[in-house]
Amino acid sequence: MPKFALLLTALLAGGAALAAEEAPPPPEAAQPATAAEPAQPAAPVAPAPGEVTRAQFATAINGREPADQVSSVASDIGTVYFFTELRDFDGQTVVHRWSHNGEVMAEVPFDVRGPRWRVWSSKNLVAEWTGNWQVDVVAADGSVVASQSLTITAPAPQPEPAAEPATMPAEEPAPATQV
Repeated sequence: MPKFALLLTALLAGGAALAAEEAPPPPEAAQPATAAEPAQPAAPVAPAPGEVTRAQFATAINGREPADQVSSVASDIGTVYFFTELRDFDGQTVVHRWSHNGEVMAEVPFDVRGPRWRVWSSKNLVAEWTGNWQVDVVAADGSVVASQSLTITAPAPQPEPAAEPATMPAEEPAPATQV
């Protein structure tokens, strides 16, 4: 009997192994048959924006540096500058977008050709351009990476020149009379 039990165990184990080999693969989740979709081309990856380390308005640029920093100027100043120091924008185009009271007045592009790049743009002011000005620094991907505002005021009224004091005309000598 022990031989019979051993033989029976071997047959059962062999049959289970044979059944495992012949069993069809487990059914996968039912999916509708579709044609393979063509691979979409990867969207071009825009370079990561760099960093704006300085952005300011100035009344002059001397030696590639702003002479001062202003937040309000009178329109009779003539020209105002916007200075920007850029880091890690090498090979990209950066734009200064000048807006007056919300209306874009100018876009000045710069081709950045180094890891540290200083650029500036300027506006020749017109007396009527008082109000709020803003310059956005726009990266190649269209994102605004810095923004500054400036108030342009009307020129201060000039005092009228003082009137010359009224002078009395000098009296002319009386004509000489002959006797």
